[in-house]
Amino acid sequence: MSTFNLRLPLDIPWSRRCVSDDMIDRRTGDSEAPYRWRSSLAIFDYEPPEEYQNYPGVIISYLKVVCSITGYQENPTEIGLKRRGLLSSWRGSPGITDYLNTLEQYYACFGAVLEVSVVPQVIRAPLRQYPYFMDFEPKKRELYQMASETNERQSRSIESLNLTKSAGTTQPLETYDIDMGGGGVSAQASFAGTGGGFSYTAPNGQWGTKRLNADETMSSRSTDAGQEKRETFSFTTQLSQLYHQLDSYHLGTNRALFFMLPRPNTLDTEHTFVNGLRNIEGIQEFFLVVARPSDTEEFCIEAYLETGHIGKVPRTEAREIAGSEIHASWSDSYNAKPKGDDDETTVYDQADRFWRVQDFYPGQGYTIKDAVLSSPGYRITYNHDKPNLVDEHPHISDRRNDFVKVSGKVHSGYANYVLDSEDREESITYPFTVDITLVKTEQVEKSTDTLFMTARSLVCCGNDRLKDAVREVDGVVYERNLPNITVIERPGVKGAQSLHNAVQEGIRRSTIDPEHRLSRPVSLSQSDFAAKAFVHYVPEAQHASIDSVTELPAAVRRRFKDLRSSVTVADLLDMPLTGLREVLDLDEQQALELRSALTGANHTPQSAREVWLSPTQEGRFFGPEGEQSS
Repeated sequence: MSTFNLRLPLDIPWSRRCVSDDMIDRRTGDSEAPYRWRSSLAIFDYEPPEEYQNYPGVIISYLKVVCSITGYQENPTEIGLKRRGLLSSWRGSPGITDYLNTLEQYYACFGAVLEVSVVPQVIRAPLRQYPYFMDFEPKKRELYQMASETNERQSRSIESLNLTKSAGTTQPLETYDIDMGGGGVSAQASFAGTGGGFSYTAPNGQWGTKRLNADETMSSRSTDAGQEKRETFSFTTQLSQLYHQLDSYHLGTNRALFFMLPRPNTLDTEHTFVNGLRNIEGIQEFFLVVARPSDTEEFCIEAYLETGHIGKVPRTEAREIAGSEIHASWSDSYNAKPKGDDDETTVYDQADRFWRVQDFYPGQGYTIKDAVLSSPGYRITYNHDKPNLVDEHPHISDRRNDFVKVSGKVHSGYANYVLDSEDREESITYPFTVDITLVKTEQVEKSTDTLFMTARSLVCCGNDRLKDAVREVDGVVYERNLPNITVIERPGVKGAQSLHNAVQEGIRRSTIDPEHRLSRPVSLSQSDFAAKAFVHYVPEAQHASIDSVTELPAAVRRRFKDLRSSVTVADLLDMPLTGLREVLDLDEQQALELRSALTGANHTPQSAREVWLSPTQEGRFFGPEGEQSS
C-alpha cells in the first residue's frame, strides 16, 4: 500500500465539553458581567475516529483542560450586602473602612494545584472499567541557572505538540532561550582624516528548539517532510503555557496532578529589583490522553483547581539599631535586722526593687534588651544557732522595655534569754547585682501573613454538553499562617525565596492539615484571615462585650451561657473557625452565623443614616436648631 494513502497530521477539532458557567455573560448591553478576577475552568474533548484506534480493547480520547488562573477577589454582591451592616454596627470607627478595603482587595495568585480525574459514568463500576491517563503534557518545567551570573532563561515546551501514529503518545518541542553572556560591539573613530575601525563578537548561548525524544545519529539522509509527517504523526495541537515551574504526578492512573509554582528568584545583585514573590497568573492548558476499556461507553471528568493567595495584616515591630548597644550595672540588697531595745518584733524586707531607664538615660531612646541577676550570697549575723532568714531569694520578677523589677523577701530574728541575760539577735544582708543590656530601636512595618487557598471545581458527565456541568466548590478552603516578612524593605532574593518555600510547603501540606482545612468553602469575609484583619482595624472590638452582639440566632446565643461576661468580641474573632465550632459545640452554619454577627455583617440598619453618617454627622445634619453637636 502506498504511504500516500496515509493522511497528513490533523489539527485536533476540539469540542467544548463543559465550562465554569458563572463566567458566561448571559446578557449584553447591561452593566452586569461575571467576575473579572476569579479563576475558571474549561474542558474540551475529542475522540479520534475508529481508524486511529490502534489499541485492542481500548478506546483513546483526548482532553484539553484550560485553567484561567487569576488572583482572588471577594464576591461584590456579598461585600455590598455586608457593607451596610458593618458601617451601621461600628459607626464612628475609622478602621471599618480599612477592613472593607481588605475585603475588596485583589489577592494575587502565588501557586496552583490542578487535579483532573476520570471515572466511569456508571456508579460502582468494577475497577477494570475505569479509564486512565496514558499520557499528558506538560510534565515538567524547570529553571536553568547559569553559573556566570549573566542571565537566566527558563526552558519551556510551547510551540507545538504532535501525536504519533500510535495516537497515544505525545511528542513536544522544548524551546531554549539561554543567554550565557559574552558578545559585544566595539568601534574606533578619529578626526582630521586618520583612524577608524570596527569589531563584533557574537554572544554565547543556546537558542532554538529541542525534541525531547529525538535520537541523535551520525548518518545523513534526505527526507520528504510531508511524507515523514504522514508516516509519523496523526494529530497536532497547540498549548498555551505559563512561564513558571511545573511538576506532574500519577501518570497511568485515572487521576493526574499538576503543581504550579512561580519561577524562583535565583541571582542576587547589588542593585536588585526583587521585591517579593512573583505571582503566577494567566492561561495554562493541559493535554491528556485518556484510555478507557471498550465496554465503558461514557466517563465523567472532574477538574479541581486550588490557587494560593497571601493576605497581610500590618503590624509594627521594634528593631535594634546596629551599634547602639550599651551596658549598665545596678547593685542593691535586701536587709533585715532586729529593732533593738528588747523588741522581739520580726523585721521583714520584701519591697520590690526597680531600675528604670528614664531615671538613668532620660530621653535618649534606649530600651532594655536583656538583664541578668547575680549575687555573692547572703550574710547572716547571729549569736547562737545559725537561722534561716531567707523567705525568697532575690530574682528578676518582671522585665519590660523600660524597667527591671527584682523581688525577694528576708526577715530578722530575736530572742530574750532571761536566765543568762544574753539576747539572741540575727540580722541578714542579701546583696545582688543586675547587668542590664540596653539598645536603641526603630519601628519597622511588618505584617502577619496568611496563606489562604481558594478552590474551583468542574464536573462533566454524559453526552448532554454544558447542561451537565456542575460547580461544586467555590471559596476559601484552607488557611495557614506564614513566616513574618518585612513589608517596607525589599526582601531581596533570600527573602523572596524563603517566602517561595513557605508557600510551597503550605500548599503541599494543605490536604493533611485538618486544623486549618475547612470542611466546606467559605467566603473571604467569613475566613480566619478576615477575622484577624477586623480585630486589627477595629480596636473597639477588644472592649465590646459579647452581650452587645445583636441579631444572633437563638441556638447560637444559648451556647454563650457558660461564657464569662468578660469575654469580648475580639476574643471570639481571634479563634479559628474550626476551634470556634468545637469549643462552643456549633455546627458549620452556626459558626459562620456567629462570625457574621460578631463583626456586624448581618446587621440590618434601621435607616440610611446609620450607614452613611457617624453619630456626630447625624447630629450636625439633623439635630435641633441652635444645638452644637460635640
